[in-house]
Amino acid sequence: MKVTRILLAEVKVPLPQMLRLGAVEIKTRDFVAVRIETDAGFYGDSFGYPRGTPLLEALSRVASGLLGRDPLMRREPLHSFELANATSKPVYSRALSLLDVALWDICAKVAELPLYKMLGGLRAKAPVTAVAGYYMDTRSVQNIADEVSMRLDQGYARVKVMLKGDDPAFDLSYVEAVTRVASGRVAADAHWSWASLTEAMRFCKSIDGAGLAFLEDPFGPQDGDLTAALQERLRTPVAAGEDVIDLRSMRRLADSVSVLRVDATTCGGITGALSAVQLAALGGATVFPHVFAPLHIHLACALPQVEGVEYIPPESGADPIDAILKRPVAINDGWMHVDEEPGAGLSLDWKRVERLTSRATLIEAPAAKASI
Repeated sequence: MKVTRILLAEVKVPLPQMLRLGAVEIKTRDFVAVRIETDAGFYGDSFGYPRGTPLLEALSRVASGLLGRDPLMRREPLHSFELANATSKPVYSRALSLLDVALWDICAKVAELPLYKMLGGLRAKAPVTAVAGYYMDTRSVQNIADEVSMRLDQGYARVKVMLKGDDPAFDLSYVEAVTRVASGRVAADAHWSWASLTEAMRFCKSIDGAGLAFLEDPFGPQDGDLTAALQERLRTPVAAGEDVIDLRSMRRLADSVSVLRVDATTCGGITGALSAVQLAALGGATVFPHVFAPLHIHLACALPQVEGVEYIPPESGADPIDAILKRPVAINDGWMHVDEEPGAGLSLDWKRVERLTSRATLIEAPAAKASI
């Protein structure tokens, strides 16, 4: 079996209004979708956020090296590319991750198994943390507290909300309001709000007794030392790692935070995520994957260190991944049930992908070139 062609598409899905996450403003939810096809009729899908990187271009360069290769030998071409481009690995980390996920998808389909069973199989469902509070700049604190209460009543294990980050007085009253709903079952995402430990501590001391399940991403992904120092000074568990791209940085985080955030679309694919989960186990941290629930539910259902999945309810309008998926995830009473179809979970509806595509690239052998 050989890889014969690779389809890449940059997808932009309009959001109902401007979404503000800390200093970040989002008008469209952007994805890059990948499909790897083989001469045996198997194909593998994946997609991820570009996060401001030239992901489509990076994928184009890496993916061309897969043509004619055996997709079951997934590590060989990707590892060879890493060795040949050691100094520019950060540029290609997301591309390598998405290709690894798509190749695992092919392997699981060839084995006629869902990914979680390929990885050992632990359970068939996992608890869900729902994300609430989007578009907080146009909503009242009470309105968001009511949403948190509703999600908990629906059976979700936890609810995560976003802090403003630039308004300490508002954030303090906000945290107090949402944790009154259910202390210990509400987490807060700071979205890289602080640049110094002093600045972070001014606010974090005021909420350290509020009973947050965790405080996420106080600093940027490159500031692991600051994140570790903050965790040392707080009783509140700190969570970080979703944008960390290398295992050495992940190891330092795993040794210092309470909750390691792992994203297979960023940290090296399924291959990298498995290593990150093991690092968390050695460091004593639990793992809470970053969104992409159809994929990460397979990790949660295979590995005991993974405490559940994160899910953005589609009615929030903040993360419309269902617009490009064949099947929505199945959630009952706050538990997500793993998809038993063979594969890694990110099964794309390519006709929908094409309708939402802003740019596309087709990679195939020169003699067979055709337009998408």
